[in-house]
Amino acid sequence: MNVQVQGDMLLIQPDRRALGSEVARLLTTALALPEGFVRTLFHQQRVLLGAVPATPTDLVGKSKLRLTGGVVEPYGVDDWGAVPMAEVLHADDHLFVVNKPPGILIHPGGAEDRDTLAHRVAHWLYAQGLERKVRHVHRLDEGTSGCVLYAAHAYAARALDRALAERRIERTYLALVHGRLPQRQGRIELRIGRDRHVAGKYRVTRSGKPASTEYWVLGEHSQRGHTFSLLECRLQTGRTHQIRVHLNHLGCPIVGDTLYGGHRVLGWRNESSGIALHAARLALPHPYTGEQVTVRVDLPASWQGVLQWFARTMAEMAGAKRGDDEWPSIPRGTARGIES
Repeated sequence: MNVQVQGDMLLIQPDRRALGSEVARLLTTALALPEGFVRTLFHQQRVLLGAVPATPTDLVGKSKLRLTGGVVEPYGVDDWGAVPMAEVLHADDHLFVVNKPPGILIHPGGAEDRDTLAHRVAHWLYAQGLERKVRHVHRLDEGTSGCVLYAAHAYAARALDRALAERRIERTYLALVHGRLPQRQGRIELRIGRDRHVAGKYRVTRSGKPASTEYWVLGEHSQRGHTFSLLECRLQTGRTHQIRVHLNHLGCPIVGDTLYGGHRVLGWRNESSGIALHAARLALPHPYTGEQVTVRVDLPASWQGVLQWFARTMAEMAGAKRGDDEWPSIPRGTARGIES
């Protein structure tokens, strides 16, 4: 199925498999739009077959299908012209992936937040000549760096939200932690809920929501009687602070994460309030073509000092195949390594 953005509409050329399907069914299956959203589109006469408003039970033929509106929208943030542009790792008409630096928020929480990733994304959109609402699909904590997925319009936002809920978006992190994990690899399945005693903090609790994190130990280093481990972590669920809470519960807090028991170590630079957690890889099936989109980004400069401890491990990761994947290389201060 060919889906294109054309002005303030989505232009859909159905493939042979869609011919004879009801329009409403095509929108909820092939375009992965929620049923309530689709009903609204029909009610507002925003679904056209050719140039004629369609009904839900109309059959798809060779005429192009159009969804009007939902593409050109205000950015949703103001005063973005004074901040740097976002560093975009991958972009097409429907989605894009941004490299988040450590120490900035995904979106403003109040009027005082004037330099967030949302502001930087708005600046980048403007520079591309695009007026689109800034729509992040998932979040990273303020101190975490790496890949963040954005939807380029309202229709892609719904499809990507479904993909996230169905766990079809794979997010892989590198973490530097204090201590040694109980096993070389494992899965942490512990419920997470709010810490009632500390605002903004979470904890493992029986009354919390299910949370699952896979991890692999990539290397260990001992210095002055202390052990540090380099981990690959993969989210199976997306609870707030999930990796941070799970690793702290195992007695291995993330370096620099003072909220969850971590602390600064010699060689770790976190002037920008960063912690040693990096979203190194993002992979997902494209919502319309089904083709695999894989984006990788190198570690930020704050990792330079401590990564010499794991130089051999990182060199092996950069040069070795992990299935169809290659890991990001040792940081050089800028992001690179884009594949789609």
